Amino acid sequence: MKLVIAEKPMLARDIARAICGKEVSETARLPISGNGYIVTACAGHLLKFSAPDDVREDWGQPWTTEVLPIYLDQWPKVPDSGKENLINEIKYLLDQADSVIHAGDPDDEGQLIVDELLEYLNYKGLVERVFVNDNIEKNIVKAFQSLVPNETCIGAGKAAQARSLADFVFGINESRLATLKCHRKVSVGRVQTPTLGLIVNRDRAIENHVKNKYYETEAHIFIEEIGNVIFKFKPSSQLLGEDKVLLSDEIPKVLRTDLPGRQLGITTIEKEEKVAPPLPFNLTKLISYMSKKYKYTAAQVQNTTQALRDKYKAITYNRTDCQYLKEEHFTEAPQVLHQALLNLGRSLDLDFSIKSKAFNDKNVTAHHGIIPQEMKLDISQMSQMELNVYREIVLRYAMQFMKPETSIVSISTIVIDQGILEYKVSRITDPGWRNGNSEKGIWIPEGAYKGAVISVAIITKETAPPKPYTEGTLISDMASIAKYVEDKEIKAILKKKDDGKKGENGGIGTTATRSTIIEILKKRGFIEEKKGVIHATSLGKEFFDLLPDEIKKADTTAKWWLLQQQVANGEADVTAIQENVIDVFCIHQDSAYAEADLRQKATVIGKCPLCGGAIVDIDNSKLQAYKCEEKSCDFILWKKQFGSKLNAADMGSLLLEGRTGIMNFKSKSGKAYRARLKFKTDKKSLELDFVNSKPHRKSNGELSSTLKKQWL
Repeated sequence: MKLVIAEKPMLARDIARAICGKEVSETARLPISGNGYIVTACAGHLLKFSAPDDVREDWGQPWTTEVLPIYLDQWPKVPDSGKENLINEIKYLLDQADSVIHAGDPDDEGQLIVDELLEYLNYKGLVERVFVNDNIEKNIVKAFQSLVPNETCIGAGKAAQARSLADFVFGINESRLATLKCHRKVSVGRVQTPTLGLIVNRDRAIENHVKNKYYETEAHIFIEEIGNVIFKFKPSSQLLGEDKVLLSDEIPKVLRTDLPGRQLGITTIEKEEKVAPPLPFNLTKLISYMSKKYKYTAAQVQNTTQALRDKYKAITYNRTDCQYLKEEHFTEAPQVLHQALLNLGRSLDLDFSIKSKAFNDKNVTAHHGIIPQEMKLDISQMSQMELNVYREIVLRYAMQFMKPETSIVSISTIVIDQGILEYKVSRITDPGWRNGNSEKGIWIPEGAYKGAVISVAIITKETAPPKPYTEGTLISDMASIAKYVEDKEIKAILKKKDDGKKGENGGIGTTATRSTIIEILKKRGFIEEKKGVIHATSLGKEFFDLLPDEIKKADTTAKWWLLQQQVANGEADVTAIQENVIDVFCIHQDSAYAEADLRQKATVIGKCPLCGGAIVDIDNSKLQAYKCEEKSCDFILWKKQFGSKLNAADMGSLLLEGRTGIMNFKSKSGKAYRARLKFKTDKKSLELDFVNSKPHRKSNGELSSTLKKQWL
């Protein structure tokens, strides 16, 4: 008997349905057996690293800096909470099995989930690996015909293990150090920190942007048999500033004086340009596209793709970082797209003899780009978001069988001392996948011409700051951290390693975790999103400034990413990243967070009626009250009074006048009534001051002027 271990129960049922020769419901209980197989599943990671205080007592509460850094070469793993029974069940199945088929998801995390369990249970038998990218029955059967020895795949799992160990050790040490020195519980993450840095640095680039004037020049030129044409001045590169623009108007003024009235020679050439359709989506590209077009968050897109895969079996593996496809997908495409377009009620003119550059076995990693599966669907059962994501995935795949957009471009140039004058116009000869418009402008056929300069215009513009992040653009930058690396050697290595790999350039985090990182930063109060735009909060900026340079620079993160690749290739040990993390920690352990204080500053509401001290607004998960700051004073008032909330304005009136304005209350029976709150004689507690009659109000809700004095 062969034991198949999937990463999740839903996939296990799909596999059992394909290979066990029996009907399997969507809620069938695991394990499922048949045809010499028994199929079961993990539930994500079944193991976790032991808590520090379970390893050593002095690593627990209360935290101290004396025990730092905390690390072990072989950090023990224990069953995750509530998963002990499942581990025991799989152990029993392993004891009965002749061999194991590893069916974890086709990424490094999926590799680790099953590998670490087999190691924990000390399994020594034969293990084969299957990669299930397409979770419909016929494709699962095909995948099981292409099993490979698991030992050829363990590098990916070791890379994931190295990353998780480094993340764990980094978080333990940096979070404890920062919490103790900043006098506030904070979380520091190996990926969170540089991600926060991207946002803070982008915000400050916007805030500190100095507008610089720059100048563009247009020459109005008359060409016989053509007409009036506007040529744009393109200065020589040595005349341009850092932003590749002309920062001085000296040259434009010279051109405005010297060119009018002159006859100039014009050379026009024609050339064909083709724009191929974009590659199929990977998760990063899909998130970026859906964020821009539909304003969806990264988490929404990721969760939607998971539903499309698990619930509907509508798409292939979703958490991929690859945009390329296998050669076999090319032969299957007519049937797949026929069904997918039928699902959408769409008809497209596709040419299945066209083979786009997406179909390339050499560029496919453990998984391929996201494409639809050959599955009949009732799209009326989908949410609008599910339908939108599915439609875009289908259309992007269909584009691979559309002609490129073909244009004839006419380029006219005039050479002058300061650079060139250029006029460009294009004419679409075949709209292809883009279905674009024809030319805009005056067409100049290929040849030599003479043109008379009528006038020269100088256009003054201002440099613009960078655009703030959206979730889509942030995730794109997280996947391409190399552009922010200062060390030229590291940058070169990163670029070389990802040569030909679309969308990834030494990224931080994984395709599957980047949206989670953003959500964590939101929950920690370090960033906020308003109207689709992400900014760092004041707390986020303050905390980032306190962080040691070594852990907030992209260079260090890039080094760790490189080490991870070396682990995957068998060139470095699993502990390599951890060792570097500890080395970096030791550099700043004594000097970091000097004189830092991130304790939450409470809002002062007024003077204490007992001692005259400051009454502050306390609002956190443990306490919602108004409290005196003086340690010797025991004044405290809970915000919830008589079933209603005492807000800051009401509390201010209470402290100033001894009573609130009129408030709305409800009795235990649900009957509404109105009253004021006022201090009892002890000044420590409140009582109700009932309103005997209802005041007249204007139509706008304000009290009538005759009653304001009486009631207020």
